[in-house]
Amino acid sequence: MDNTVSENNNSQHRSTERVVLILEFLTETENSGKTLTEIANYLNAPKSSILPILRTLVSYGYLHYNPIVMQYFLGYKLYEIGTKYVGDSNMDDVIFQIMYNFASANDVTLIMGELIAGDVLVVQRVDPFEKLRLYRAVGRRIPAYADAAGKILLAEKSDADVMRLYPEGLTAITPKTITNPSVLFESLDATRQTGVAVSNEESTMYVRSVAVPIKKHDVTCYGLEACFSIFDYTEEKERKILYELYELKGRIEGFLKMQ
Repeated sequence: MDNTVSENNNSQHRSTERVVLILEFLTETENSGKTLTEIANYLNAPKSSILPILRTLVSYGYLHYNPIVMQYFLGYKLYEIGTKYVGDSNMDDVIFQIMYNFASANDVTLIMGELIAGDVLVVQRVDPFEKLRLYRAVGRRIPAYADAAGKILLAEKSDADVMRLYPEGLTAITPKTITNPSVLFESLDATRQTGVAVSNEESTMYVRSVAVPIKKHDVTCYGLEACFSIFDYTEEKERKILYELYELKGRIEGFLKMQ
């Protein structure tokens, strides 16, 4: 199919047609994003003409841009329109479904938690295969310093404020739990710099977790972590999970804007 937009198309405005073709192109690729170059090549158009359109679609929420991989994905506004069209306004169900799809595709357990005092309260858990022995049912609390989602939330605070949450010190949950405040501060500083937190058997033996922040109106309100067995761990697997977790983060944050 020739996707070049005619210069003299009287029935359709060229930029409008490009918007439609961009959305259709990204819909066809499902969960895979596309770079500016790939989109421009698909449309047989110069990148300088396509970039302003993409930026506009991102600013209005119709596309989501992942700066790490420099790819564009379908945005939350399209899901909002879709759910209104089918008469389903329950965003919690929609968020659960996209989390379930992610967990199934990546063979991980997904947990979303919020900070309550010095603990992470589990507000959502998705575990399609139930492979891990994680004692983290919805409503359960776990010390935030021993959890990847917890570290994401603690990283929003100063080191002094963090220690005020633990007047009796950092208690070990496993042999690998961080109990030295200085080591915890180093871990939180790394999280502040990268936007990613890691827990390696610190709350559950043989389980590694990586987490990213979930923001609502520019305020971090949840930590979202993917948990998997250390026996399944490879650097490549973790990079892939983080890449897709970042995309999932953008989609969830888009839905939260509507609440």
